[in-house]
Amino acid sequence: MLLKEILADDGCIYVHTDYKVGHYVKILMDQIFGQEHFINDITRIKCNPKNFERKAYGNVKDMILFYSKTDAYVWNGSSEEYTEEEIRKLFPKIDENGRRYTTSPLHAPGQTRNGCTGQSWRGLVPPTGRHWRYPPEVLEELDQKGLIEWSKTGNPRKKIYADEYIEKKKKRQDVWQFKDPPYPVYPTEKNLDMLKVIVRASSNPGDLVLDCFCGSGTTLVAAEQLGRRWIGIDASPVAIKVALDRLAKLKDCAPFALYSEKRLRNAFQVVLEQQS
Repeated sequence: MLLKEILADDGCIYVHTDYKVGHYVKILMDQIFGQEHFINDITRIKCNPKNFERKAYGNVKDMILFYSKTDAYVWNGSSEEYTEEEIRKLFPKIDENGRRYTTSPLHAPGQTRNGCTGQSWRGLVPPTGRHWRYPPEVLEELDQKGLIEWSKTGNPRKKIYADEYIEKKKKRQDVWQFKDPPYPVYPTEKNLDMLKVIVRASSNPGDLVLDCFCGSGTTLVAAEQLGRRWIGIDASPVAIKVALDRLAKLKDCAPFALYSEKRLRNAFQVVLEQQS
């Protein structure tokens, strides 16, 4: 409730928890932030499969609950690279030069009665209820460039090459594979790349990022490296030392201050007295 109160109107909150309590936390978050501000339940693949002797399925995932405070929250989108396996599946063909490609129809839904895309091209007309995706002169140009593949039955399809297409990234979905560091400097240390995804998607440079259980300081490192301001809080002296050590090793880290609980209480007391 406190976090909702201090959260900016265009801010978001991510709650990272495990499968044992995640569903209960979801209910609490619905009550505090409202079901209408629930955005995603993200499954995070945290490790490789384990073969522990246990009368249950293996557990390789955590849960990340993503909520906003209002409908006007910051969203910069998020995308990711295609894997080699995905590329092989999406582009199963290989041309004479060794380039991977696939093909797609040269016609699209919708019938054009009077336009050029509904006319005959090389003696072919689009199937019933469809039209050519391109005017005849563009189809000719594509064919001259070798970008049309003709089937044995004379059906033309456009070639789409992997090395051109994969420059475009795919939209990130709600199952993430960001495994925990194999040699963590702190027990709850999270994957830095995962925190960068979150910071990029839900904040802008100069925005303030708060991690109120900062542990090893991964969120703070991600925010610092991406040009955000940040606040980290933790009750563990060990966690604070680890986070400070990581921040101190960053190149060109912005100046920051360390406040103890006693110092913060005194500062809050001064503010309250001034307000009264």
